[in-house]
Amino acid sequence: LGRFANVQRHLHRITPLGRHLAAVLGLLAPYSETGCCAPHWFDVHAEAVFLRRDEDATYQEFTRLGPLGEAVITSNDLGLDSLDPSLRITGTWQTGPGSNLEFTYFGLNESSAQAEAYSAIDQLYAAFDNFSLDDNGFPDPQAEIEQVHQAQYQRVNLDSDFDSLELNYRRRWMGPTCLVQGSWLVGVRYFTLEDKLQFYSFADRDLIDPPGEESGGEAWYDLKTRNYMTGAQFGGDVWMCLVPGLRLGLDGKAGIYGNNVKVDTTMYGYDIYDNFIGFISPEALGNDKVSFIGELQFLATYQISHNFTIRGGYQMLFVEGVATALDNFNPQINERIPFVADGGSLFYDGFTIGAEWMW
Repeated sequence: LGRFANVQRHLHRITPLGRHLAAVLGLLAPYSETGCCAPHWFDVHAEAVFLRRDEDATYQEFTRLGPLGEAVITSNDLGLDSLDPSLRITGTWQTGPGSNLEFTYFGLNESSAQAEAYSAIDQLYAAFDNFSLDDNGFPDPQAEIEQVHQAQYQRVNLDSDFDSLELNYRRRWMGPTCLVQGSWLVGVRYFTLEDKLQFYSFADRDLIDPPGEESGGEAWYDLKTRNYMTGAQFGGDVWMCLVPGLRLGLDGKAGIYGNNVKVDTTMYGYDIYDNFIGFISPEALGNDKVSFIGELQFLATYQISHNFTIRGGYQMLFVEGVATALDNFNPQINERIPFVADGGSLFYDGFTIGAEWMW
């Protein structure tokens, strides 16, 4: 920073252009009057977080072009790998020298994906009852469902969102030379994760069926998984002062959670000639288990004034032991055995940009 100031003074003495350049450099310099020994403190912090999601779900084929043909809709087509915005906001209340309570909301994250297929000759076959194949891999007319086999159009939608509430106690510490400082925290967190999967099929075969045996219609398969996680967490942060007003930091937390899992499934159809038909009666299943959440951020802060600081960085979020929609997709209709799959793992990563404000 001293060298930066010397450059400014040198440019100021040389030419009018140098004086203008010195003024520009002065505007770019961080606010440095608080020095490196000032604790990393804020009263309110808010940032936009852009995350993409990766998961370890088993590969699943949803639609084939013919019962033994090429897969045209699979789980690989439903990756939630776009950067979707979410919000994190934190408010603090000082409880003593170097300590405070923090309340954090993190959420409004909504991710979605869609895949669709069309067949002009009505050859789309859905995964239900093994694409209408018997145990030996041959077409089974008894397993064929008019609305989802020999269809013209099929579509699969996957939607996901999460919300998080935290209450933490944080205690700060300072290194002997002020080059490094940080804090530790302990608290509680409530985290909800919801996945929704919908399969839609349309078949209209009245033009090719014999008179009096017309069939076809629409079908919907709706699946929703919900995870309600509550538990304790611990963590902390470490910050290095590069120059007064400019810091690099590492912030992390982890916790063990009790997870109340809910899985709801239903499937119904509309036959052009026989009206509504129920394929899977509404199922409401649940389970309780232990889950894990870990969070890590690599951050940089740049102080604009005594009160205002901007921040940004790279964010990672790992969730283990949850029920996801892809894991709980159950295409069996005849001889159906309902189940709950709650061992899924999710990984989110992306970047953050926001600001801190101190009264």
